[in-house]
Amino acid sequence: MSAARLSAARATADQAACHALLNCLVKEFALPLALADEGCLRRPLGLPFQLYRRLQSPDVVPLPVRMPDGVRFVVLADRKDSLGSQSYRSAVFGKRPGEGWRMLTPALLARFMLDSCAAITKERNPELLEQILASRDLKRAVTAHFAGRAPAPLADYLRSEQCLWYGHPAQVAPKARLWPASLPQEEVSPEFGAALRLHLFDVPADGLWVAANGLSRQQALDAFADQDGAAAGHVRISMHPIQAELFLADPRVQGLLKAGRIRDLGRGGFLSHPTASVRTMYVKEHGYFIKGSLNVRITNCVRKNAWYELESALLIDRLLARLVHEQPGTTGGLEVVAEPAALSWSPDGCSEADRIWFREQTGAILRRNFCLDEGEGQCLLAGTVFGRDLALRSNVLVFLEHHLGRAPSERDLLEWFAAYAALLLRPVLAMFFHHGVIFEPHLQNTVLVHRRGQPRKLLLRDFEGVKLSAEHGMREVPQETHERVRQSMAYPRAQGWKRIAYCLFVNNLSEAVLALTQGRPGLAPAMWRQVRRQLQDIRAELQAPAPELDELLAGAAIPCKANFRIRLAAAADRFAGYVDLRAPWETLQ
Repeated sequence: MSAARLSAARATADQAACHALLNCLVKEFALPLALADEGCLRRPLGLPFQLYRRLQSPDVVPLPVRMPDGVRFVVLADRKDSLGSQSYRSAVFGKRPGEGWRMLTPALLARFMLDSCAAITKERNPELLEQILASRDLKRAVTAHFAGRAPAPLADYLRSEQCLWYGHPAQVAPKARLWPASLPQEEVSPEFGAALRLHLFDVPADGLWVAANGLSRQQALDAFADQDGAAAGHVRISMHPIQAELFLADPRVQGLLKAGRIRDLGRGGFLSHPTASVRTMYVKEHGYFIKGSLNVRITNCVRKNAWYELESALLIDRLLARLVHEQPGTTGGLEVVAEPAALSWSPDGCSEADRIWFREQTGAILRRNFCLDEGEGQCLLAGTVFGRDLALRSNVLVFLEHHLGRAPSERDLLEWFAAYAALLLRPVLAMFFHHGVIFEPHLQNTVLVHRRGQPRKLLLRDFEGVKLSAEHGMREVPQETHERVRQSMAYPRAQGWKRIAYCLFVNNLSEAVLALTQGRPGLAPAMWRQVRRQLQDIRAELQAPAPELDELLAGAAIPCKANFRIRLAAAADRFAGYVDLRAPWETLQ
């Protein structure tokens, strides 16, 4: 690769890394704390000289921020947005008190932000800078690897899973992965188009826990791994190769291997493709995805399957299937991706602590392979639909131009967005208000099914993340359910609404609006007016009280999950709080 192409690829990766950091700064600090430094716009000579000429351009909006400790940031954007969802049109500049303006690299921006935001929260995470830089480095490696020859991100389902180049748009370290250095990124990362065989172990059947809905025990086992050749009284289980390496390094596992109680069969499992989540594996022409444990921090969480989450996923699978079958008029046209089986294994005779550890290392879930029914070419991960390609162009605009045979008109964009928003909003809100079911409809839990580019279905997935309101939804949980499983599922209604509202409006729809209006920011208000009208229509259809929706339509704020703040606190993601942002349709009045 030429030096010029390598330099351009690196610049693109750094730009994407800065964008994620800026999104966190704007959403979690600048907007909710009213830190916009409007005064500096009346004194332009106090801004970086590199921005003077562009400040006069009608297609840019300056976003200046003055932090309480005196640190200042400024960047040019394509719009001002009440949810902090904008495209950035310049480098970001920063200055500390007594110093001049500096153009900030991702590392400098991260250092400025970590210091200044920690002064507000009074919390600091010494590991976070390293994770931010690791995320930046993976983006650099990906852009360099594909410079000038990247695959089309929305060509088919697998591409959409493996071409989410930049990850979550509002996480400071969306591509941070702390796994063994012995496994090269190119071999195991979805972004590089990895394909690898699952790692197999032969284990005693006596220690196996299997639960299934609509599948026999043997059918479930066969879906996780080919059982032909398993020793008598044993079964085969499969793992992600990274998880297998971590598993094999543990002294407890080494003891079982030495004693001959389990056997390491190596990478002889299904040929699998890691998806955007890294630990969920897509097996072409197989009936199921396999979602295994991965005891590694990815983005913001260690991705292991806790035993109680395995059991809750199966319970949710049964509940949703029953509601869709028995009460279809109350589910808003809900379409979900079934998770009909789960397993885990632990050796007989071990302590309770060791039993839990083994179950968490070996835990796995089957997820229905919807591509077999819908067609791999018609299914797309929503996160990539509304993401950017390696030139930072909007994927969905390129996608629509391909299917329309021309550049999409404003009418095309409005109609497409209206169809998408309806497919997303109606089932999520109906399930919450009618049944107390709390989905987590963020961009990586949403699969778009299209026909010739037009939205036809929206599939919601990941039952491990589905919760039930303590006041309503938990009534459907059998009394004999283990208390720890019940605890993992129950959410106070207020917390559940915040989760839903954040995922719907901040994480999902605001990114859809941003991607569809790249180059046409003036079209965004019309899209948000469509959302408000759809919410009014849904409210009229609901057959249950919906006070939260009433308040939202009356002007209540939209909760935004504080992804950065919880990382500063070095706390588990489940403890993340929310900040309030103004609803975009309120800014139109």
